[in-house]
Amino acid sequence: MKLAGLWLLLPVGVALPCFAEEPIKLKLSEHIRKEVIAKLPAYDSKNKSGSDDSVPEVETDADVLILPKIVVNEKRLPGNDPDLWLSEEKVQRKAMVAYKTSMTDFEWALNGWFIPLVSAPPSARARAAYRTAKVAAETDRLLGIIKEVEKLDPKEAALLKRELTRPPGSLPTSEH
Repeated sequence: MKLAGLWLLLPVGVALPCFAEEPIKLKLSEHIRKEVIAKLPAYDSKNKSGSDDSVPEVETDADVLILPKIVVNEKRLPGNDPDLWLSEEKVQRKAMVAYKTSMTDFEWALNGWFIPLVSAPPSARARAAYRTAKVAAETDRLLGIIKEVEKLDPKEAALLKRELTRPPGSLPTSEH
């Protein structure tokens, strides 16, 4: 910033501390303070953390931090698919946009119409193409992961490939 600009900010820097308000200190009446203190649990010097699951005292390095065991009893969030958060109408609109952009105008003119009871409407074809594209993208992602695992452990990669090609609903074979 130029020196002239710095001189313009100087009055602001001087004026701000003058207008700063002191924090408001809220005082409780003596009666309310005694009621609140009476409802608090008694202080236990043995249990400083406030929980029953304290970490045992173990002598370790100064750089090592031992954390208490924590159990989370909540349901797991759904997968990483962004379509889970969309309504059916939004997913259908997204599928139609992807279907239309995958075709030229001439192809859309030919595929945009349908005969009821004979052919599927474009919306159904769009939804099927969208699902197929999502499955193909997920398969490509998993094959990339399997390729990286194959560099470290070819036997485990072979098991993963077999698991990827296993038909849905069939029982896995245990050939470890």
